[in-house]
Amino acid sequence: MHDLLQPERLIEIVDVGANPISAPDYQPLFAAGLARVTGFEPQEAAFKALEPMQSETARFFPFAVGDGTDKELKVCKTSGFTSLLEPNIKTFDFLGRYHRAGRVLERIEMPTKRLDDIDGLGQVDFLKIDIQGGEVDVFNHGREALKTCAAVMTEVAFVPLYEDQPLVDTQMAVMREQGFQLHKFMFVKSIPISSKLAGATIPNKVARNQLIDGDAVFIKDLFDLGDAPDERLKHLALLAEGCFRSPDLVVRCLSLLVERGTIAEADCAAYLTELEHA
Repeated sequence: MHDLLQPERLIEIVDVGANPISAPDYQPLFAAGLARVTGFEPQEAAFKALEPMQSETARFFPFAVGDGTDKELKVCKTSGFTSLLEPNIKTFDFLGRYHRAGRVLERIEMPTKRLDDIDGLGQVDFLKIDIQGGEVDVFNHGREALKTCAAVMTEVAFVPLYEDQPLVDTQMAVMREQGFQLHKFMFVKSIPISSKLAGATIPNKVARNQLIDGDAVFIKDLFDLGDAPDERLKHLALLAEGCFRSPDLVVRCLSLLVERGTIAEADCAAYLTELEHA
């Protein structure tokens, strides 16, 4: 795909909440040398785990991205629950879980930085964000940075695991304001609702009905891709193929580039044949 598209530069990826709990979805693009990553992670232990990964194409910074005001970081028992928001015990009680994982061990006062105010950030082609409820603050204070962004992958919540947490509908509204349309869910997590009814045993295959959270992909100007610059289409096609696996979006990008004469239709044949046998 890269040989076909021949983009002029690397894909610029910004990872807000870069805690290396697991390999990020963009890892294949980064490993292939097709992307440069700028990551932000305020948790001390998580940042220390990122430091050995620093390189010419991966830079990481130990601060929180948000609305530019001072906040309190709630460091939780399970690193993935750490947030600038307060864990919502009422929700934990209803779900009958997460009390241990979401238990606050330490509270750290720290400033946050607006995405639009970060020196040297440069172009943002893809924003990956997972900061346990603080995503909307980043979007609202990163409008300039996101103007030419091709895609955003964000964790969205269906129930408030944190107090005053903006849920998926709020994220969708804020994203639409900035020209992003919801494209797909990478995954959606659901769990059984807890009950104290004696003798109640519901088979697991029919019990996991309460939506919790998931990762969603938003595309900039999805319905107007014909107006997007060539370079954005090329990066979007690479992201759709190598990060969030959306071959139909890849083909739409290729078709637009063929119409413009940027690439030859015949050169797309190998990819289309691969899709037929997928």
